[in-house]
Amino acid sequence: MSVISNIKEFWSRFEDEQNDLLQALKNKDYTALSEVLEGLDQECYAISGAHMFVEDTFEQPEMTFDAGPNKTTQLICQQMKKLAPSEIKKVWIINDTLPPLSQKAIEAQLQIKDEIYTLFDFTAFYTCDDQAQSFSIRLYCPGFSLIENPEHKREMCIYLVELAIGQNMMESFVSFVDYIDQPENGVDFCNLTELYDVIEEAVQKGKWKDYKHPTDIYSVYQPHQDFAHDSLRKDMKIIFTTNPSLIEESLGNKADVLLDLKAKDGEYGYVYFSNLFNGKDDAIFRQELSRKLDAAFAPLHCVKVIGGAIGKSFSYIDLIVFDKDLFLKAFSQIQKQLHQQVELHYRAFSEDI
Repeated sequence: MSVISNIKEFWSRFEDEQNDLLQALKNKDYTALSEVLEGLDQECYAISGAHMFVEDTFEQPEMTFDAGPNKTTQLICQQMKKLAPSEIKKVWIINDTLPPLSQKAIEAQLQIKDEIYTLFDFTAFYTCDDQAQSFSIRLYCPGFSLIENPEHKREMCIYLVELAIGQNMMESFVSFVDYIDQPENGVDFCNLTELYDVIEEAVQKGKWKDYKHPTDIYSVYQPHQDFAHDSLRKDMKIIFTTNPSLIEESLGNKADVLLDLKAKDGEYGYVYFSNLFNGKDDAIFRQELSRKLDAAFAPLHCVKVIGGAIGKSFSYIDLIVFDKDLFLKAFSQIQKQLHQQVELHYRAFSEDI
């Protein structure tokens, strides 16, 4: 099995259940809808780590894979959207991460003691750092003073902000979320349901870098180590990645992220090759090769480039592998095509632990 084969099985089951889902949505038969959706949700969670929900929007029915911040889950859900059969895409709007102000968000209710609150009952106090291109947000609700556990309130706020602005905006532009028990004076504020528009206006006005998907956001690392090393993954001078947890764990010889993907029938690995120029041209060559590999693999949906590194002796292109057999066949052809220019090798991250 592979991530790809799991996804195809999911969509096959979805096609079998689709008419029942659509009928239940049309009839607003939420008991029938829950029964049909339960099995699909369990399968979706097993193969990706995301729960799913469906909504009957004004334009057409909509399904959402609520991936959360887990990058492995986000990457798999991205593939699920790409691999959805064309006939399903004609019928459904498909979100591979939580969108802003979904119907689920608008209808969400939070009970504190004997009172029921919705997103409309929360006020967002915010500060905007134009230089850092980020927002700090503190939520106020009259019921917060009745909750004693501060961590519970903080987690609640993070969840509510995600519901209001969506996963992509949350990761792109929000650096801090917390609660306050009393309104703050002298701080900009808005209703939580208006926060998306406030941030979007700042992004457009400041011409901030706008990300289309959470897996497009890169982090940069400079490992603290002895650069006398010239062995694999020990010579790295700079690392750039869309999956910080993977890099942090690999530098610490931990494997939780690797095991998470392995349980879903995938693998994290990297292509590596000896530096050719011993200078800045190595970075340029690695970047160009990374783009070529990503473009070559894209039609097969078997692998995606998620970052890389420049080292003293080697350069690296980091990958998430959705179908290892298909990837290795394609990679073998690329090795042959490029062997006169560069000698490429592949290695799983798990081999370094």
